[in-house]
Amino acid sequence: MSMSCDIQVLTVVLTPEQCQTLSKLARKEHIARTIIMAKGTISNQFLMMLGITSDRREVVSIILPKTEAREFVELINEKMQLDKPGKGIAYLTDVLACVGTEYAEEKSFNESVNLEPEENMYKKITVVVDRGKSGEVMDAAREAGARGGTIFHGRGSAGKDAKKVFGIEIEPEKEIIVILTPNDVTQNVFDSISEKMNLKEPGNGIMYVEPISGTFGLFENSKK
Repeated sequence: MSMSCDIQVLTVVLTPEQCQTLSKLARKEHIARTIIMAKGTISNQFLMMLGITSDRREVVSIILPKTEAREFVELINEKMQLDKPGKGIAYLTDVLACVGTEYAEEKSFNESVNLEPEENMYKKITVVVDRGKSGEVMDAAREAGARGGTIFHGRGSAGKDAKKVFGIEIEPEKEIIVILTPNDVTQNVFDSISEKMNLKEPGNGIMYVEPISGTFGLFENSKK
């Protein structure tokens, strides 16, 4: 059995100024373009719980091969001192399935599903497509059993090998759709979006699945 895509997603929460430093590091290390998933303000109360005093933050996700991910996050920590309170947040997650990225061969969700703990009841599906196509993505997701999703406007920060690595251009602006799905419909949603958006063809978008270890505020209709 395949052990999932050999890629990870690095997510960081940084100030706009730190994001500029991150972009420079990414270019210097020939890392793929970053995707800024959200920018603006986050509630002060939430940030204070994390030890962050500034509310000007951007959330950035970077897709990386596992062989490079740990080294790059350590470099970010060294340059930005994220291990000190209030400096920012960075974390890595495994990718259980992917399509549209050149980092690894396409992997279906069912190739890694048995590797996940039984208590992990949800998965996070992230889809990156051209701006204006999020409605089609959500239609395909709902047809396969998803209840909804969140749409972000993304933008790219150019890296030297961005086109080679991603297989798609991040500019002009992209839409990023995040969908949380129960395990029993994740594969159907993944396959439905992939087919409708033709993600196996280069340049049409990318999609990947990450594990979710716990959720709050999600309520599924009981079958009983």
